[in-house]
Amino acid sequence: MPFCPNCGDDITDPSQNFCEKCGSPIPESLKAEGAVSPSVTPTKVTTTPSGGLFDINRNYYILKEKYWDWGSGDILDENNQIIGRMKRVILSIRRRVELQEVDGTIAATIHAKIVSARGAQDLKDPQGNLIARIKKKILSFFRPVFYLEDPNGNQWFRAQGKFMGFSFKVYDVTTGKVVAEIEKADKWRDVFLGGLLDFKDTYALKILDNETDRRILVGFVLSIDNVLHDM
Repeated sequence: MPFCPNCGDDITDPSQNFCEKCGSPIPESLKAEGAVSPSVTPTKVTTTPSGGLFDINRNYYILKEKYWDWGSGDILDENNQIIGRMKRVILSIRRRVELQEVDGTIAATIHAKIVSARGAQDLKDPQGNLIARIKKKILSFFRPVFYLEDPNGNQWFRAQGKFMGFSFKVYDVTTGKVVAEIEKADKWRDVFLGGLLDFKDTYALKILDNETDRRILVGFVLSIDNVLHDM
């Protein structure tokens, strides 16, 4: 694995142009050394252990963003119980959001690429391995479209937005099947048994199967929000 010539940090993503730790440019020669598939290449499906943030049996995620924290906030289930948290690391070179379990353990991270015309966001596991990359389709303004790719650049999912990007359907690009829906939380007010009292800056993810990796879908939601509403 190549290293940053300035600070010595690992270069885990061969396509990155800048060091994630210090922000220094990555020479093309070093990028070529790392141009191999990541050691961890997850599939669309998962066998995540039960009970955690990404429990495969969870079909609703409620993301309640705290506006003044620029992306931090709670992740709740349909019973209004906190199952995890979002924490934006303000001083990171690349805008980074940590997805944490209730006890503070980092379960995944989302990183905004420094230079990207498509607002690319990288979803990584706690060890820094690339899980997926999310990109916005160029020239999709009023009805935005996002793609989620695997670490090798193969498209897995497409998110098709409605007007101005406050509602999305997420499609599996190989089957055309809708696997998830993203809405403002008040759209599904009747399914939240705990009765959320404040729907401001609150979005809900409804998952329609018990197979798709929950990390990928939750990361998709936050990446879309980062590009459209927080940048």
